[in-house]
Amino acid sequence: MKTPSSQKQTEELKTALRASRGVFLHAGGFSLFVSLLMLTGPLYMLQVYDRVLSSQSVPTLVALTLLVLILYGTLAVLEWARAGLFSVIASRFEGDLGERAATASMALSLADPGKATDRPLRDLRALRRFIGSPVLGALFDAPFSPLFLLVLFMLHPLFGWWAVFGAVVLVVLALLNERSSARLTRESEEFERLSALRSAEMTRNAEVLKALGMGAAIRRRWQAAFDSGDSTFARSGRILSGYSSVTKAFRLFLQSAILGLGAWLAIKGEASPGAMIAASILMGRAIAPLEQIVGQWRAIASARDNWASFKAVLTKIPAPASAMPLPPIRGAVSAENIYAGPPGGEPVLRGLTFELAPGEVLGILGPSAAGKSSLARVLTGAWPVASGHVRLDSADISQLSSDTLGPQIGYLPQQADLLSGTVRDNIARFQDEASPEAIISAAQAAGCHDMILRLPKGYDTEIGLGGAYLSAGQRQRIGLARALFGNPNLIILDEPNSNLDGPGEQALQSAIAAAKARGATVIIIAHRPNAIVHCTKLMVIDEGRIREFGPAEDVLAKVMPRQASVVRHIRPGDSSNG
Repeated sequence: MKTPSSQKQTEELKTALRASRGVFLHAGGFSLFVSLLMLTGPLYMLQVYDRVLSSQSVPTLVALTLLVLILYGTLAVLEWARAGLFSVIASRFEGDLGERAATASMALSLADPGKATDRPLRDLRALRRFIGSPVLGALFDAPFSPLFLLVLFMLHPLFGWWAVFGAVVLVVLALLNERSSARLTRESEEFERLSALRSAEMTRNAEVLKALGMGAAIRRRWQAAFDSGDSTFARSGRILSGYSSVTKAFRLFLQSAILGLGAWLAIKGEASPGAMIAASILMGRAIAPLEQIVGQWRAIASARDNWASFKAVLTKIPAPASAMPLPPIRGAVSAENIYAGPPGGEPVLRGLTFELAPGEVLGILGPSAAGKSSLARVLTGAWPVASGHVRLDSADISQLSSDTLGPQIGYLPQQADLLSGTVRDNIARFQDEASPEAIISAAQAAGCHDMILRLPKGYDTEIGLGGAYLSAGQRQRIGLARALFGNPNLIILDEPNSNLDGPGEQALQSAIAAAKARGATVIIIAHRPNAIVHCTKLMVIDEGRIREFGPAEDVLAKVMPRQASVVRHIRPGDSSNG
């Protein structure tokens, strides 16, 4: 039984198809006329054998031939137009669901980062190709096969029953084909996805694989997945080609046998020679769609699996409900007894409760794997909370759209995670409408404007996949500029000085001081004392729990008295709590 959610998402897919209902109707009308025009050949043969040859009339032959030429020309135009309509439907279908597929892919990757996938996008693209392929033409032609059967029955009932027998056998072959190859086809696709994933890992980490001598081992790992997929694909291909060959041979036998049947009827005087030839052609046309369907069964089965997979994803990740727009955030943060961890995993954070007012600077300390980066992900909304609440300006973060909240947050993860494109693109968060002044202002706030100008093309320098053309320090400073773009009122920095040199450290401190001065809330995860010199509060996390939280001087004096003196020494201007 379908659940209401499943029905809703099935309806979502059907709605995308129904948007092209008018185009489908036109395609169906063209298919009807295409099928009618396919009668041209048999009728022409019937007239030539039964009328022209018996009357020896050349003008009749010429007139019939010219008429056939016109009709076949019309057939070509209609088939071309129908193919264009299928292309329009495919493009509209993908356009209507493209954003949903992209959103679902991102949500799946967030839900399980270890299995990041673009499966919904690939499913949608496969469905688009199927809709625009000739296979759909065969499916549209199949309902008109009874038209040719009717004409066969009109020529002689035995012709009709022979064609019905052939159609039944072809349907049985199609069902056997499905039963024999479905499992292997699915396994082949899974191995293909695994092979693609491992090849992407291999190419993305080529440098470290070469440096550590892991290349051969990783290539063998990829080769194992590739060979398994290739073997399964070959086995399913042999089954499919076997059924296709049997179907083709049986179709040829049917057409030859109907000639024999026609000859027998002609000898008995129950059919004319022209009817014999026309019946053979009509038989071929009647069963041609079924033959094409059997021959393209792999594509049909794959499209069916893509449809089911895409529908399941849309059921799992429903479209976000529209929410009432709220004022821009001021930076007030509160955590209320939150339990959170990796999506689908055990909670890493256990019972965290704290509050920050706008303009406060919080430093988060603790050993490795204590939950510091997990808290950063929760505060940005990247990870959901299992229980409790994270609120920004009293609004639960789970109720805020990431498209609305994201531009108001500055976030620098441990790895800068830049995207392929230019420096300008990355700082502007790929916003086409971003002004050069805002981009330069963010770079200056991060202290990397001069560094960017020294790049080969300045702000228009291509940085490569993941920022491969930049050093780790350059990536981190550009990532900081991206976090500061738009002057967000909540800034979260996860070990922002891990790859910085002296000038980079000074630029970071200036950026934190400037954000603090304009009233932004800043949260810093750090191991070095340099990063917490502007903090008004400190939090110590261990094993996912808050061990200490309060004014910076008090917490430092409790947990790291030596570090407290270092911070007081390097803090510019004063030693107050801010």
